[in-house]
Amino acid sequence: MTEGETISRVLGMLDPEAVGMRGLWRRGNLLLGLPAERAAAARALRLYQPQRWLARGMVAAVRGLLRSGLHGRVLREVRITRATAVAVAPLLPGIECGTCGVLLGSPEHRVRRAIASYRNAGVWEVAKISFGVEGAGILEQEARALTELQLLADGVPPVLGLHRTADVTVLRMPYLSGRPVPPGAYLAALCLLDSWVTDRPPQPITAYQEWPAIVAALSVSAPGRQALACLARETLRPVICHGDFARWNLLRTSAGGLMVLDWEWGHQDGLPGIDLVHYFLQDARLVKRLAPAAAIAATRRELQRPECAAYLATTGWTGDPLLSILACLAYKQGAGHQDHTEVLAAAVMMTGVSEFR
Repeated sequence: MTEGETISRVLGMLDPEAVGMRGLWRRGNLLLGLPAERAAAARALRLYQPQRWLARGMVAAVRGLLRSGLHGRVLREVRITRATAVAVAPLLPGIECGTCGVLLGSPEHRVRRAIASYRNAGVWEVAKISFGVEGAGILEQEARALTELQLLADGVPPVLGLHRTADVTVLRMPYLSGRPVPPGAYLAALCLLDSWVTDRPPQPITAYQEWPAIVAALSVSAPGRQALACLARETLRPVICHGDFARWNLLRTSAGGLMVLDWEWGHQDGLPGIDLVHYFLQDARLVKRLAPAAAIAATRRELQRPECAAYLATTGWTGDPLLSILACLAYKQGAGHQDHTEVLAAAVMMTGVSEFR
């Protein structure tokens, strides 16, 4: 399914009377379909939160076109295929024509997905859309996590509805307004993670639901098995775990708090440290583009800051924070969330020194 076909399918469900869209492309890939209405296009543009300076400059230029009303003339047209509209169940009769914008998922994702913004009966909403059986499972899991965790944790957005066709699943949520978290800022994120530490007693790391994935990632080599033995000695306090706690999944609200997006891997009684490590490691790898060993070293320095070290100690991690980095990398690798092959190998080598044996 091409990018244009994906947008056509989304519009066929949510905004079948839409007459056209303008596109934002990068490196030959269609990223975003913008509606003609300026307010709706501005909402859709905010769905895209690039981190590197070139992409941020492109978004700033498009924002200028929106303010001047020129985006319909300057940006390339997205061809919409007029396929028969397929209604979702339960029905969404209140979506206003011409307000739907569509952000496409990365072409590297195994499951085709999209995010749409639109005005529904006068209220702005956002919908996550996945295709196929596997995509349905992902959104159903996220809906369960959001429903279960909203009463337990700050920063969890509400669910407005889960809708389906034969092969498409739509998860509706409020459109959350807020400012992105800038590079280098971590105190508010750390404060939120502190609030997610539960009052449950500490338990061996081997009892956590993340442990089988960690074992799967580390047991394939002798150095990995040695690192696994180091980890197996830890006893930790459970936390609410997001699973993809990256800076670009956080929004600072007008009240000063944080809302956290993308909960498809969220769960209760999670392994502590994974979210904090991921927060720093994603910036090091994906934004700064550091080599594996350098990314680990940069993350290690961040975790040695007094505030971060205090959080790790509160949750039970002892000694060098490299062990929490190793646990995060192994879990993400073993669970199939990300390919951490090279950086995980570097972390395993770093734990091979005598202080970890």
